[in-house]
Amino acid sequence: MVESDFDTFFRVEALSQVRRATLLLGSVELAHDVVQEAFVRVYRRWVTLDDPGSYLNRTVPNLCRDHFRRQATARRLLPRISAQAFEATDEVDLLDDVLDRLPYNHRAAIVLHFWVGLSHREIADQLDCSPGSVGPWIHRGHRKMRKALA
Repeated sequence: MVESDFDTFFRVEALSQVRRATLLLGSVELAHDVVQEAFVRVYRRWVTLDDPGSYLNRTVPNLCRDHFRRQATARRLLPRISAQAFEATDEVDLLDDVLDRLPYNHRAAIVLHFWVGLSHREIADQLDCSPGSVGPWIHRGHRKMRKALA
């Protein structure tokens, strides 16, 4: 595979990967950073990858998970000064707010299933978990979303 192949790959994949990462992270800016890092990793391994699309599809959610882990560590180590109340003004903000309240695995499973359209097995592959975990994550996440929206 040559560099022009990577350019084509980037043009085809970038927008959908940014949208998925935005839904997982709740931030367009963070999503761009994560996707950029994922593409850097793909580019570094470009000549050795048999299936760069699969590698990218696993790397993006893993980098999102890493972000949440770093964020959780920061919350544990740094005291919160104050929390501001957030009022969603439209449906998109409300959905983002509700998704933001979910644990990462629930959020990722819901986004990958309903927005990306992946099967439970495909979600398990991308999140590097057992297929039996995906259904309960979706169910619990759904239940928490319904409760938050009621």
